[in-house]
Amino acid sequence: MADVQLLLAGDGNREALASVVAEHHTPITDDEFREVDLHIVDESSFPKYRESIEQYKHRADPVFCPVILVRREGTPVRIDLPDIDAAEQPLVVDDIMTAPLDTQALFRTIANLLARRSHTEDLVADLREQNSELRRFRNAVEHAGHAILITNTYGVIEYVNPAFEELTGFSAEEAIGRTPRILKSGEQSEQFYERLWDTICRGEVWTSEIVNERKSGERFIINQTIAPIQDADGTIQGFVGMQDEITGRRLREQQLTVFHRILRHNLRNNGTTISGRADILAELVDDDDALDHLETIKANVQSLLDISEKAHHVQELLADSLTDDVERELEDALSDITDGLAAAYPDAEFVVESDSVSSSTIDAKVVPALQELIENGIKHSDASAPRVTVRTERHDSTATVTIVDNGPGVPDQERRVIEAAEEKPLEHGSGLGLWFAYWLVSYVGGDIDIRADTDGTSVSVTVPVR
Repeated sequence: MADVQLLLAGDGNREALASVVAEHHTPITDDEFREVDLHIVDESSFPKYRESIEQYKHRADPVFCPVILVRREGTPVRIDLPDIDAAEQPLVVDDIMTAPLDTQALFRTIANLLARRSHTEDLVADLREQNSELRRFRNAVEHAGHAILITNTYGVIEYVNPAFEELTGFSAEEAIGRTPRILKSGEQSEQFYERLWDTICRGEVWTSEIVNERKSGERFIINQTIAPIQDADGTIQGFVGMQDEITGRRLREQQLTVFHRILRHNLRNNGTTISGRADILAELVDDDDALDHLETIKANVQSLLDISEKAHHVQELLADSLTDDVERELEDALSDITDGLAAAYPDAEFVVESDSVSSSTIDAKVVPALQELIENGIKHSDASAPRVTVRTERHDSTATVTIVDNGPGVPDQERRVIEAAEEKPLEHGSGLGLWFAYWLVSYVGGDIDIRADTDGTSVSVTVPVR
């Protein structure tokens, strides 16, 4: 039921038409112009309301606001309406009927005009929703941490976000209208770019690492993804590229590779040479003090070789663990760990306690960390009967594994380094085991809490459950 205002001269005319309209709609007979669903105006009243009608239609546009003009044969009032093709849109009058009105014809006209209004209201609602989504999308892109650019089908840049400007040094005004070749460094061959272009023109996504060049001439490395923008029919309308700078990460990987080579190759070879020469000297020297010094040298060299081996082991475990995307049942994992350690350390006691009646599934990356922490409780124990108790506690979305030993406790310096997640020149850890556990647990969004006293160490590991 629609609201229909009757802008007619004479109370009798309004009341008579109102009784007819009321059969299907709500008639409004006020003299003051109202913004309603449809207006019916006669020729004698039209000049009075014309300006209000025009203003209302322009305010509501593109929503269709129908107006029916009622003309009476032989009336002295005449209204000049412009030709429909030449008239300014929207039209002031949408339909004309002649009085006396045929009731059925009136209701058909009203129904047709209201259906058209309803259709435009739906279209406007959809348009507003699309505009709202576009505003949300633009806001997200504008504040994205990744550099984003959009090109047309010829590769000409049509949009760049602020992150692109910051990364490349090119302002939006400088980049728009040009192609991404403004970033070309010369490190990639023409064949590289041909493969890229062929891939995205086929509607596929291209991902690669690439060396680009900033406006200043400085080179940088990015991880780049380019995807086609397609319409509902699959026709490519343009391309969107996202760039994430990885220069620092690549340099760190190179540094780690070099350090790994030094630890594994140089240190091991030189250490083995020193240890062998110390053995030769021990056979040639009879002095007890000199022999003690040689034993100290050999012990320290062996300690360095052990650290080198541990570093290699940590690197391998991290590489293997971070590439796996599997799950483990927490209780099964702890059982496997303690069973294995019990065989390796027959003099030690392992106790596993759980307060959870349901199983907890965790990221498998956590398992090597738990293995390291539980084994540490045995390896570093000075008790005559080493004992480790492992307790699990399930929360809503996390599980906590608490490992308690009866050893000497983690030194304060080691604990402070891990808790601060930072090594300083005057305060650093002596080994890699705790760091290894910390890295893996942190990688999955977990947390480690270490408490130590004269009775031993308590390490609580809280990780998300799936």
